[in-house]
Amino acid sequence: MLPALAAAGFVTALGTLLLVGGSFARRALTLGHPRPGFLALGFVLLGIGMGLAISWTLSDLGFLTARDALAYVTTTTPGRAALTAVMGGALLLAAELSGWPAGLAVLPAAMLLWGVAGEGHGGSQGEGVRALTALHVGAMGVWGGGVVALLTVPQLTPALARRFTPVAVTCVSLLIATGTGLTLRHAAHLRALPESLYGQILLVKLGGVVLALLAAVLVRRAFARGRGVRRGLALETLLLLGVLGVSAVLGTTPPPAHPVLP
Repeated sequence: MLPALAAAGFVTALGTLLLVGGSFARRALTLGHPRPGFLALGFVLLGIGMGLAISWTLSDLGFLTARDALAYVTTTTPGRAALTAVMGGALLLAAELSGWPAGLAVLPAAMLLWGVAGEGHGGSQGEGVRALTALHVGAMGVWGGGVVALLTVPQLTPALARRFTPVAVTCVSLLIATGTGLTLRHAAHLRALPESLYGQILLVKLGGVVLALLAAVLVRRAFARGRGVRRGLALETLLLLGVLGVSAVLGTTPPPAHPVLP
């Protein structure tokens, strides 16, 4: 069951990255790129990921009817979170297709992130943890979506790199701050964290983030040399996708401070 939920979480995270990060890139980075179809793909993946998570959960509980599914998405915290995420994603896609002002487009993006953050640990440990998780997911989405937008933009210029650098620095700073807060909340004792499965997976995730940051440094150097930029961006993208995968596994692993009781 847990591997299936982790797979659903990865699909959801990828959809969130494409939709939130792509929307930000279109407005503030690559201006009109990526195309709306890219955002639509993100929404489809978001819906598939949430749908798989709900289906596998209901199947595991032995609830198989449409009435059971309706009750789950309207009366349980994970179900309402999934519904909120999909509704936020639909509104964000509509905002991009219709050209809503940036100030209004932020609202459905926040709704989407709040919904995604309600899955897993974020939905079971209070609104403070959920808010930190939403910021964490949003920062990862903007960073990853920006990298993908740069990788796929037809004309890649040093000006785009200069425009993206402060955004990436802000995202990484947010990831460090929110990640630290979440770790302190989830860990019973920091020194004992490496002894738990949760802590070991977290260390793998941190290693992936460090490698992605090193790849980002290589991209900056490639821009300065004027060659090898897309190859560096492709490496950074692959590493960030790896981080998303590890994060999905982490989201289904009981943290030391909140173990699953037999």
